[in-house]
Amino acid sequence: AYLGRYHTQLSVLREGRERELFGWIVAGSKKYSFLNIYTTSVNRKKLFDFTTTTNGSARALVPIGHFERVMPMDILPAQLLRALLISDTDSAQLLGCLELDEEDLGLCSFICQGKHDFGPVLRNNLTLIEKEG
Repeated sequence: AYLGRYHTQLSVLREGRERELFGWIVAGSKKYSFLNIYTTSVNRKKLFDFTTTTNGSARALVPIGHFERVMPMDILPAQLLRALLISDTDSAQLLGCLELDEEDLGLCSFICQGKHDFGPVLRNNLTLIEKEG
């Protein structure tokens, strides 16, 4: 989705179609968590087999400080992502969305507990801003 003319890397993930029965009950000895909610957070050197599964449906965006830890730019990511999700282009512009590209929000999409993909959301907002002038 984000492969352009000057990109030099391509990553491939296995598509996760399997569903876990009562996956929220298990302590998560084989799952990765950025928020340290599984037992695997004890051993950070462990390698994980990532797939495209989101482990559930979309949820609310809850700002608990983890977007700030992965965002390399000096912006307010939680407020910006909220403005992007509700298509508040005025606030998004004030918070710096014009300085971003879809791939800049890749880590935010990866760690989002609400399972939002912020790349297409940013592109939709930038297109809307361009149409509005």
